[in-house]
Amino acid sequence: MTGNPFVIDSPVAPEDLIDREAEAERLGALAEGGHNARLSAPRRFGKTSLLRRVGRDADLAGMATVYVDFFGALTLDDVVARFEFAYESALRGPLARWYAGFRRRWRPSIRIGPPEASVEVRPLSDDDATRALLELLELPVHVLERDGRRTLAMFDEFQAVLSVGAGLDGLIRSRIQQHGDVASYLFAGSHPGLMAELFGSRERPLYGQARALVLGPLGDEDLAAYIGERFERSGKRVDSALAPLLGLVQGHPQRAMLAAHHLWERTPEAARADEATWSSASEAMLSELEDSFERIWEDFSTNERRVMAAVAWGGPWGGGSSLYAKSTLERFRLSKGTARDVRGALLRRGEIEHAGQGRVRIVDPLLEAWIATGRRSRW
Repeated sequence: MTGNPFVIDSPVAPEDLIDREAEAERLGALAEGGHNARLSAPRRFGKTSLLRRVGRDADLAGMATVYVDFFGALTLDDVVARFEFAYESALRGPLARWYAGFRRRWRPSIRIGPPEASVEVRPLSDDDATRALLELLELPVHVLERDGRRTLAMFDEFQAVLSVGAGLDGLIRSRIQQHGDVASYLFAGSHPGLMAELFGSRERPLYGQARALVLGPLGDEDLAAYIGERFERSGKRVDSALAPLLGLVQGHPQRAMLAAHHLWERTPEAARADEATWSSASEAMLSELEDSFERIWEDFSTNERRVMAAVAWGGPWGGGSSLYAKSTLERFRLSKGTARDVRGALLRRGEIEHAGQGRVRIVDPLLEAWIATGRRSRW
């Protein structure tokens, strides 16, 4: 029996990336040209998958590549551990042996396991962690000296530096601004508002230090081709179920794969998925997500729930007007000032995004459908 071809719980392989050729080529060209870039995308939008593709292409072009995941970092020692793990994973041969000795400058004891579940005999103090990080930030210089290759350093979930504090973005800039001849940097984050704060605010050290690229939804044509092809490879047909699937997911990459995963699962061997199959699959999918949506809803404040419900009301599943329309404000018991303030906070956190013409939409189309169709708890 053929396994389900739609990956829903991990980044996809570079060759399976959908409709991101232009973005991959642009980021690769910036890296090869010695320029820094920043990639912003909502959660589950395929950002890490795109980084994998850019890293593979850079490696084929003769660059050294390192991927540092800042997710969950709270202290300077956490950040150091993530850099250590990244270079330990990336370096090979003589460079790896040299690095094993090099890191003993600040880490004479041993860290066992990946950074999120490692055991360290002697954690670093903030002063020691700062010195270690300065050494680690200079590694592209050593790589060029010893291996002759420029480095592409990819920093994922980079907005976490705001949680670490301690002027971390300033410390990073103090080193990388001297690396034009030895490295290019790609900063990526899943909170567009926080990434804009880091790179778009004149008060921040990294202001204007990287070319910006925002990852948008996938095109319906590319999604349709990808889903249809994988159904056919496994002996099934997507047929009339495809249009309502595309209408629900609104180009959201992970949600599209989740919907296709459920649809494929409910389509019998050698059969066609029709509208009845889609109805069964979508109902099962939303029921499976019910608990997580309830927790998300409970975590919102009362006014955040009101604004989320108002935004959903103005979307494809609602039938209402814009957020600031009098009828919307009255329906959800909001003042215009409160709606504006909460809207800004939700944009900054990446819960909603701009949709053109002054409108906003909920980033997760399945959450939007769940809210708009009244499955939510009372607000």
